[in-house]
Amino acid sequence: MASSALLHASAFAQASLNYTTSWIGNTFGFGDGKWVQLDVEALAVGQDGTVYTNAPWDESGSEIGAYKGGTKVGYAGQTHGWGNAGGDAIAVNGSYLYAGMSIGNEGGKLVGSGYPSNGSTWYGITRRPLVNITQGAPFKGGVGNQGNPTAASFLVLDVVPDGTDASIRGLAATSTALYVANTYANRIQVFDANTMAPVSSWGVPSPGRIAIDTDGSLWVIQGLQSASGRTVAHYSAKGAVLPGTITLPSNAVPVDLAIAPSGQLLIVDGGPSQQILVFGKTASGLVQPITGIGAQGGIFAPRPGVPGDWRFNGMTGIGFDGGGNLYVAQNSAGPRDFGSLSTGQGTVLESYNWWSKALNWRLHGLLFVDGAALDPASPSDVFSGSKHFTLNYAAGPGQEWSYKGFTMNRFRYGDDPALHLTRGVRGEPLVRRINGARYLFTQDMYAHYLSIYRFSPTTDGEVAIPSGLLSQNPIPGNWPAGQPAYGEWMWRDTNGDGRLAPSEIQSNGATGNSVYNGYWWVDDAANIWLATGGSGIREMPLQGVDSFGNPIYQYSSAKTFAMPQPFTRIARIVYVASTDTMYISGFTNTASYEASNWKSIGRVVARYDNWSSGAPRLQYVIPLVYGPTQNPALIPVSLATAGNYLFVAESTTARLDVFDARTGLQVGALAPQSTVGGTSGWIDAEMAISAAVLPNGQYVVLAEEDARAKVLMYRWTP
Repeated sequence: MASSALLHASAFAQASLNYTTSWIGNTFGFGDGKWVQLDVEALAVGQDGTVYTNAPWDESGSEIGAYKGGTKVGYAGQTHGWGNAGGDAIAVNGSYLYAGMSIGNEGGKLVGSGYPSNGSTWYGITRRPLVNITQGAPFKGGVGNQGNPTAASFLVLDVVPDGTDASIRGLAATSTALYVANTYANRIQVFDANTMAPVSSWGVPSPGRIAIDTDGSLWVIQGLQSASGRTVAHYSAKGAVLPGTITLPSNAVPVDLAIAPSGQLLIVDGGPSQQILVFGKTASGLVQPITGIGAQGGIFAPRPGVPGDWRFNGMTGIGFDGGGNLYVAQNSAGPRDFGSLSTGQGTVLESYNWWSKALNWRLHGLLFVDGAALDPASPSDVFSGSKHFTLNYAAGPGQEWSYKGFTMNRFRYGDDPALHLTRGVRGEPLVRRINGARYLFTQDMYAHYLSIYRFSPTTDGEVAIPSGLLSQNPIPGNWPAGQPAYGEWMWRDTNGDGRLAPSEIQSNGATGNSVYNGYWWVDDAANIWLATGGSGIREMPLQGVDSFGNPIYQYSSAKTFAMPQPFTRIARIVYVASTDTMYISGFTNTASYEASNWKSIGRVVARYDNWSSGAPRLQYVIPLVYGPTQNPALIPVSLATAGNYLFVAESTTARLDVFDARTGLQVGALAPQSTVGGTSGWIDAEMAISAAVLPNGQYVVLAEEDARAKVLMYRWTP
């Protein structure tokens, strides 16, 4: 193998590049200090139209957010870090905000009266004054958050062992009473809304959301953890069972309730209908179904996956203001399961006029632990793991993108690997064309699994149909049936139904654990490459497509390439089929691997020409910035190339170093500008960036930005 000299850091030019920073997937870019939180699990609405939201986690601490008139007006804070987390319920009255949250002690590191004992977690309610939700509203017996503005404003309801999910799943409030669905304790508890003193309680099987009717009675979703499913019950304010049996459609899943300005009872259906079910009440107390509001099937109504007015997707809460406006919270997945760390599939907040049904406003916070990639055959189309966006490059920063499609249908394709793998997201995308048809390839955050999706617009609209899956090792748990107990395996949807069948799985036990912790790459010809840490590189050429349009790959057709000099461990690869060029990053004898920085792409990047010839030529080796002990740490984590340039993303700084791919010399760097607040979250995923060249010569580089639910878009013309 021929080689050329190692490039030295002194050769790196540090020119100032002329570029712009924009973003995709969030209504706000943080240039004005605003962002839409990545998940909403519960919603409450003030009489003035302020929408309050809650979720267990937002990367930048907006678990409890406040929105009004189509913009963000604040967030509560003190629900993130130092043992604090948000929750799954929220309520307001004229004076206070009440929100479910939890307080832990970070493995015993936090001690004192403001924290539970080691090994325990508190679940309960934080109370905040509506005039300033960043402050606590202390009360006698209140605990928690000593030394910050919300001290002594937390009500402990359950003390449970760490790892137990005792999150409060329902809250409702009047000016005098606070009603709490203590799901873990199987009780409705009532507290004085002003003193927070206990008033009464009664037993209810795993209760959830609560709605207070005009007569003061309570409608309660119960049976959240019942094997027989959820029901809606009617209680007096003191707990007596009242008439008003609700008969739900057989496949309905009640998620939230509200009383409409007309006095009708509304029930959010989290099942396949994705509608708001409307029930009328007779003078005798009977409740009768009237209609369903919204498209039948929600976002999956014809044409499936297309967002739009009244096309709901994973509703988690509804509410009304004093002017008769309806507010709908969606996270594109529905309420999280008990014990789940799910953060949904992207926030959509909407406001409608209840009487005219006109849309008032809509906000998006669609992306988390997500990358994005342009369709090489249609650069105005960009895909994340589960979203399709279109781009208008003539628009200003943050205005280029439009939400075109949600590509994951959890009802029709319950075997979508994303629903069963870690974090419940598809991960980072690659878009490829085979015989002109579009395909989506995604790999999870840590590159263990490569999922393949096909499109059939006439039958499935925007939805990406599960087509294949390659796994480096057995997937933990009981999914899918038929996977081997040892070694790598792959699935192809040979019968075209989008579901995994044991007969459709082929295994390759001969490789053992040698491919574990590898890294996937799919070249422009849709050949699949796998870089292993110590066993070289493997190519599985595309063998065509079957009658259903699924790409065909076979272990028997694989080609192997030995680890080239000077590498001792490979971390990433990018292969450019049109020029037979391979870029490899990793470690060498003089730039060695450190297990503590296992996610790094390595300490050098090399380019090889004529890769497939049997005699590849090493063009150069670039030493990468690497300073894991510095502050901030300098750790390269992701690699991409397009045209004549190579891009390397640094993890904690989120800077993208730019190299001339022809010479290996650094030409500058890309970093967040003022349009996005001059900041970004850490770049976490192994394939967190992508790059493309537009027909006009402009480079578009897309980068994961988890901190505020978006993807950064850099536009640079050399």
